[in-house]
Amino acid sequence: RKRNRRKRRKRKRRKRKGRKRKKGLESLKNGKQIKYLVEVYKLDLEKVNFKKLANSLVLTNSFILSLTLTILEFVDNYILKILLCFVILIPLIIIMYKILGETYKKKEGEKNV
Repeated sequence: RKRNRRKRRKRKRRKRKGRKRKKGLESLKNGKQIKYLVEVYKLDLEKVNFKKLANSLVLTNSFILSLTLTILEFVDNYILKILLCFVILIPLIIIMYKILGETYKKKEGEKNV
């Protein structure tokens, strides 16, 4: 049994070595949220400090989720929770991304964004 386990582990390690996972900021650069900000607000990622943009984006997403879940805690009916979730979540995403996009568009012209 031990030999079989070792062989399986070795096979899994070999499979993992072939494909490399993108980590941290690299995976975020190709994310849909960044693409959305670039397309809608015409952000130039070369002029913007990407690390600060990524931190702001993560903070914004955290705020959206936490506010939505906090509001939904006050509702007991599950069907109403689902409906209310969409009613709260979609406008909140649009509003927060608009604020984030416009803020970074204004700062894009400055030297240290």
